[in-house]
Amino acid sequence: MISIVGQEGVPLAQISTTSSGIAVNLPDTGTEAIAGNIDPSTSPEGAITPSDPENPRSTIPTPSIPGEDPQAPPQQPTGPEELPEVVVTAEPDDPPPDPGQTPEPAPEPRPRPLEARTYTPNPDPNVNRDGSSNLETPQKVDQIPEEIIEDRADRTVGEALENISGVTSGRSPTSSIALTPIIRGFESTNILRNGMRDDTQRFFGGITTNLERIEVLKGPASIMFGQGNLGGTVNLVTKVPQPESLFSFEFRSGENELYRPEVDVTGPLNEDGSLSYRLAASFETGKTFKDFEIIDERVLMAPSFRWDISDRTQMIVEAEYIKERTRGIAPELPAVGTVVRNPNEDFEGPLPIERNLGEPGLVESFGYVSRAGYRFKHEFSDNWTFKNEFLAAFGRFPEGDGSIFILPVSLDRDLRTLNRFLAENPSKADNFTVNNTLVGTFKTWDIQHRLLIGYEYAEEQTEDVLFFSQIDPIDIYNPRYRPGSADQPITFQDFQSHLNASGLYFNHQITFFDRLILAGGGRFDYTDVTFNDFLREETLQINNQVFSPRVGVIYKITDSISLYGSFARSFEPVIGQSFEGEVFDPERGKQYEIGAKALFLDGKISFSFAVYDLIRTNQLEQDPENAGFQIQIGEQRSTGFEMDLIGEISPGLNLIGTYSYTDAFVSDDLREAFNGNKLPNVPLHAASLWTTYNFQAGFLEGLGFGFGLHYQDERQGDLDNSFVLPAYIRTDAAIFYRVGDVRIAFNFKNILDHEYFEGARSRVRVNPAAPFTFQGTIFWSF
Repeated sequence: MISIVGQEGVPLAQISTTSSGIAVNLPDTGTEAIAGNIDPSTSPEGAITPSDPENPRSTIPTPSIPGEDPQAPPQQPTGPEELPEVVVTAEPDDPPPDPGQTPEPAPEPRPRPLEARTYTPNPDPNVNRDGSSNLETPQKVDQIPEEIIEDRADRTVGEALENISGVTSGRSPTSSIALTPIIRGFESTNILRNGMRDDTQRFFGGITTNLERIEVLKGPASIMFGQGNLGGTVNLVTKVPQPESLFSFEFRSGENELYRPEVDVTGPLNEDGSLSYRLAASFETGKTFKDFEIIDERVLMAPSFRWDISDRTQMIVEAEYIKERTRGIAPELPAVGTVVRNPNEDFEGPLPIERNLGEPGLVESFGYVSRAGYRFKHEFSDNWTFKNEFLAAFGRFPEGDGSIFILPVSLDRDLRTLNRFLAENPSKADNFTVNNTLVGTFKTWDIQHRLLIGYEYAEEQTEDVLFFSQIDPIDIYNPRYRPGSADQPITFQDFQSHLNASGLYFNHQITFFDRLILAGGGRFDYTDVTFNDFLREETLQINNQVFSPRVGVIYKITDSISLYGSFARSFEPVIGQSFEGEVFDPERGKQYEIGAKALFLDGKISFSFAVYDLIRTNQLEQDPENAGFQIQIGEQRSTGFEMDLIGEISPGLNLIGTYSYTDAFVSDDLREAFNGNKLPNVPLHAASLWTTYNFQAGFLEGLGFGFGLHYQDERQGDLDNSFVLPAYIRTDAAIFYRVGDVRIAFNFKNILDHEYFEGARSRVRVNPAAPFTFQGTIFWSF
């Protein structure tokens, strides 16, 4: 990989026709069937440095006393006589400002120079809409700074999320730009962009080119963001324009014919820098480790503009376009033959993980998304701030070439004949979200208050069609491709859904004695969903009115150590109705959490610890008395604890380390056999480590090394707990070298070439992980 930098001066998110009792999980290369700030911890440029490095104080002017010989020894006082007047003079470097002139706003920190890389996280996460610091938030918030993404050469968000405790890729491979992470045991589709809801992020949110950092809010987020999954929320914080010129170019190349150029340019548009721009863009092409699977193009373009209207008013306008085209998409592999022994191995040998059991000449995926929005901020005073934000997104998988793939169905009794469907899933999704917040701080006597009041409106419209065709089975040990054997397609699903959601929310923090903080708030949501099932010629109208509270207490032992406890609730609309025709209630969740947060070494190191108990209710289950229908009584639970350590240990030495214990299981199910079963793709124990060291002086200055470990305990492959994904440890490494404004990096992933599996969807859909891979990167700034 190469880099160059330059400078001049089913829930709603997975809508399902639940009345049919049929669930369909589609691959992440196509649309899933909806049915069924860079951290400003370093010194800014232009910081004053002494001209005499041996005696830095020698450059500081000393005061003079008129009439005194500077060589004369000091006199001892002899009595209460009047001392001479001392006159201190200094020449100003700049003339005083004109009193009538509006002061220029302080520029935001520019991207760090290459020699000042640090993993220190931002103390004020964007995901906290009230502006409170991480230490004063009664939930766990973890971050991945841009520097970690660069040092690990993570091309997708899924790869970067390996550095967060309690998060796994779930049923999606980490190499995919689709995102369905599992957080604290539950799959999450809560993917935000700068704190704004955008359902298309699930399919087109996983490219890291335009990201400043990734934030993960653990547990329910309904108090701030309304409907959503219980486990947690991923917030993608994008890069913003800077008032100083910077140009960077990066080029990556590596295994499987990978080529990825990337550019990031920013700077002022006028003399005073009040108008600035930024453009981040990348293009990727190459193959994967799977046979015949090709990424023809993976494109991102993200222009943005900033207008500092005054020292208290700012507007950011931004857009983003993502396009991906792939061919020869390989379906997942069966469990028998990969993680479960297949007797045919005695004659055929093990099933290769790179084997393609699809139809390489027939399948393809093409999709794109366009986003545009703005962020307006005005400070009425030092204490009160108003924000108005808007985001629109339009995602498409066109009919004809949008999403055509092979769906494995079952393995015959001979344990080598795989039955398959050919599927096509054209779809589109249009999302609009507007959010307004007013945040203020004030005092009553000696009690400090922080108050947030907000209103959000969102509209989402989805159209989804799913076609199935019978296609000849395939021998998993001796595949013969037959693209012409596909039958005429049958329409399996055809629906349209329209959501209108509005939420009024508030949060109030009260601080006593500068140490004890009581936090309380809630959000009242009203959702109106219209679901048109064109196959059944049915229309469902679903209205929900839900209140989601959060209460918490924080005690700051010192200014850099805090303890907290909280209770929060979540909700998510569910589409469908029971045999009696009753519309399903929203899925509800609740969480109890206690934890501790600490900053060390003047904030350069951040440590967090949390213990939690999550309960998910109103789960859908098969109706035992009415075949083809569902009832809503199921319950699932997840308990565990997490630890995260991140930051700059010493100059040149950076580290991020995590550990999690997650016990996620079915706690109440009509099917007795399921009670106590573990939730799929959730390891009981998981840990990760990534550390780098860059030499700061001497003949090795500019040289750096990186080392990483990623561990996951064994996981159940399905809710039946019929097979297990084995535990694994992956070892990664990197070498860096910087000379001037050029940085060269070599990244090695899975250097011991272990065979392991990231996740599974069913007994015939297991995701193998990539073997040993290599990337080279050149980063150049000028």
